[in-house]
Amino acid sequence: MNRKVMNRKTTTKRMSRKTNRKTINRKLNRRTMSRNRMSKKDQRIFRVVAASLAIMVLSVLVLSMVQKPEKVKAAEVHSVWVCFYEFDKIGLANVDETTFRANARKMYTKMKAKECNTVYFHVRAHDDAIWPSTVFPFSEYMGKTMPDYDPLQILVEEAHRQKISFHAWMNPYRKSSTKVLNPGKASTINRVVAAVREVAEGYDVDGIHFDDYFYPSGKYGNLSVATKKKNVNKMIRKVYKVVKASSPSMQFGISPAGNVEYCHSIGADVERWMKKKGYIDYIVPQIYWSDNYKMGGKKVKLYTKRLKQWKSLNKKKIPMYIGLGLYRAQMRDSQDLGWRQRNNNLVSQVKLLRNQKMNGYSLFSYTSMFGKKQKTEMNNLLSYIRNQKAPKTETADTETPKVETAEVTATGASVERS
Repeated sequence: MNRKVMNRKTTTKRMSRKTNRKTINRKLNRRTMSRNRMSKKDQRIFRVVAASLAIMVLSVLVLSMVQKPEKVKAAEVHSVWVCFYEFDKIGLANVDETTFRANARKMYTKMKAKECNTVYFHVRAHDDAIWPSTVFPFSEYMGKTMPDYDPLQILVEEAHRQKISFHAWMNPYRKSSTKVLNPGKASTINRVVAAVREVAEGYDVDGIHFDDYFYPSGKYGNLSVATKKKNVNKMIRKVYKVVKASSPSMQFGISPAGNVEYCHSIGADVERWMKKKGYIDYIVPQIYWSDNYKMGGKKVKLYTKRLKQWKSLNKKKIPMYIGLGLYRAQMRDSQDLGWRQRNNNLVSQVKLLRNQKMNGYSLFSYTSMFGKKQKTEMNNLLSYIRNQKAPKTETADTETPKVETAEVTATGASVERS
């Protein structure tokens, strides 16, 4: 057979194979399309099922947004205040960065040994700052000049390293032990808010904490209680907004005096704060009395009385921790006899606050946890705490004060708090 004939036959076979492949592919495509093709009845069923599934998913999403979240069982808060006049004793004043960090770490280690899980640390005592502020002078209690490191940053880091919640404690109005910013001025509110904003936005703090100093007692006598409350409330609301704008999970709390009537006289509208949204996340009333208090010639269980009063005011059941006066252990007081007569006051007080479903306590203050006069009282408290675990609760010209001679009168004017 010659070459031309062979080439023609080869070419014919190739064309035939191509034609066969095309024919096979067309048949396969037809079969596939036939399988994929649905009847009108099947299409209707499919649409109904798809629509039903979509409705179910949407219903779940809507319910998750509408239904109230379950109450969370929270661990009992064991907190302690670290006051500005304790900085030097702790080793946090006028030191280099290495020493500062080491002493901060030691402080938190000692807190943990005393069963503390939260600290209220004084970052703004007298219109100043322990951080490099663009507005406020550096705190003279921490150093003569601003160091080449950021004290607040280190304090927050070291607290979190040991799983301690850090709340930045501020005095909103005080410039010194005798001078205050006028709470009624817009410039005062702006100044307080500026301090809060710097800390809330610049640091990983767990909360902002105010204490019991609002309108100074004995001053601004021309103002009504209603006016004082109005001015303070305006500031509190603005602070709350700044805190939540910085981080919704960041808390804002206040530690008012334990005497409610005294609170009112200085503009602390504690009932409103606990009742209305947009003011505070928690409250720490300072109930620094024992249950052996002389009033009108009679013995009064003043701690128990005030504790129950505060509970009755907490209509919305916001977290309430009770401020306890550890520093008063073994103190001589002609009215409050219990602190001198007994050394298990704190044990009794924690038992009572647990019985009243409080969410924890806070001790005043850090150095008192290691004081000679407070040693037995503190050891008794630790023994109780370690052996009687807390039930889970539901949440929803400046002078260093002398703690040994400080007094807390029945009015609630706790002169040792600064």
